[in-house]
Amino acid sequence: MRKTFRRVTATAVVLVLVAALAPGTAYAVVPTVPTGLTAVAGNESVVLTWTASSNTPTDYIIEYSADGFVLTSNRFMDGTSTTLSATVTGLTNGTQYTFRVKGTNGSGTSDASVTTTGVPYSNHTPNDLAVFDACPTSVVPAAGFTDTSSLDVDCVKYYGITKGTTATTFSPIDFVSRWQMALFLTRMVVPAGATLPSGVDQGFTDISGKSTEIQTAVNQIKQLGITVGKTATTFAPDDFVTREEMALFMSRLLKASQTGPGGNEEYLAGTSGAKEIKSLDVDHNFSDLGTVTLMETQNAIISLWNLGVTEVIAATLYQPNVNISRLNMAQMMARALDHTNARPAGLNLQGSAYSGTSSIEVTVSVTHRTADFLPVTGSLVDSFKYQHTTTVGYSRFSLDGSCAQTVATVVAVNSCYIDATDRATDSNGNIATFVEVVTASTWDIYAWTAATGTFYDNDLHGGDVGKITVISS
Repeated sequence: MRKTFRRVTATAVVLVLVAALAPGTAYAVVPTVPTGLTAVAGNESVVLTWTASSNTPTDYIIEYSADGFVLTSNRFMDGTSTTLSATVTGLTNGTQYTFRVKGTNGSGTSDASVTTTGVPYSNHTPNDLAVFDACPTSVVPAAGFTDTSSLDVDCVKYYGITKGTTATTFSPIDFVSRWQMALFLTRMVVPAGATLPSGVDQGFTDISGKSTEIQTAVNQIKQLGITVGKTATTFAPDDFVTREEMALFMSRLLKASQTGPGGNEEYLAGTSGAKEIKSLDVDHNFSDLGTVTLMETQNAIISLWNLGVTEVIAATLYQPNVNISRLNMAQMMARALDHTNARPAGLNLQGSAYSGTSSIEVTVSVTHRTADFLPVTGSLVDSFKYQHTTTVGYSRFSLDGSCAQTVATVVAVNSCYIDATDRATDSNGNIATFVEVVTASTWDIYAWTAATGTFYDNDLHGGDVGKITVISS
């Protein structure tokens, strides 16, 4: 009897050892819970990464839910893998998903990891950005407000679009009333290259209590087609401007403006005829435009996004029904100005790029404006460039201010001299853009204007000359 018991016991031990050691059959311990789960959202997808389980997992089970695992749980079928990342695809943009991961092997499956969330979104990029700036930072001064350092606020202050709530404050988080917006829009019109209409009464019965300046501005934006009012006879001047209303105002103003150098324009209709500032691209990243009822408003938001005008470029929410802040208003106006004919006072020179590697093709724009930002027509423009050098004793200009060294001609007949046949600014105050190639060095490109037959004198013309520096490494 004892011998039989020993034989049975020995056999059992052998079977247990075989089961424990046979590959692909079973493991001694269930994997530990995966840790460090993170999610990075993409277009209709989310990339998950995590830290490995212990105890030799042979696979990771990935689960996701659109309701936080309250009612639903889906498994992402990615095959068998011990890779510590996975891209979960087939998701709906704008929907928040909750994710969790489990480690598994032949001995069992771990508990789920701590969850993480991600919201897939369309990751398009704007396709019709302006090439040049209405407010280059090298030219436009700081507005002097103590409650914001926004360059866009500097821009709208420079063009006289805003005066601030006081001489030293802008109040960036305050909302914008409709009567204030009427003033901002009319002050933007002239620099943008449009003409202000008369401001004759447009039939709004609820603006009589406002100042003459405000009443005129409201009537002018109605004449320009920028507003149609809240109704045919009311403007609601004290209501706050919503973000969808801001989009309509900006889109309609751009269509009434003159396209500036590097601004994007499309045909009004079809493939020929007149053009206006807008984008026809339908890509965007917003998931909340379904709350917008007017198709014109949806199109305006999408067009402005592609033009780079909306201050929310990478976000998935436009928040059309939210009141717009003064800061966001300034941001959208400044970026809209880039597409228009608004350019700084004086002779201004800009490049499409200022640095790069190898050979850079820089598109150059030269504009001329009065102190009131009106186009200066017929200005003869000479342009030249100098290469940076470390040569001892080198000087670009002689003691009398004239060009001392050999200069490279850019757009000119004779560099450092105004010829009668030099390019002249057109009726919009611009000369045609030109391309300058910069290779493996640093160059300063100059543009200046004067009367025919004038030689460049840095002592006389240096204060008004336009100059950019382009670095090619």
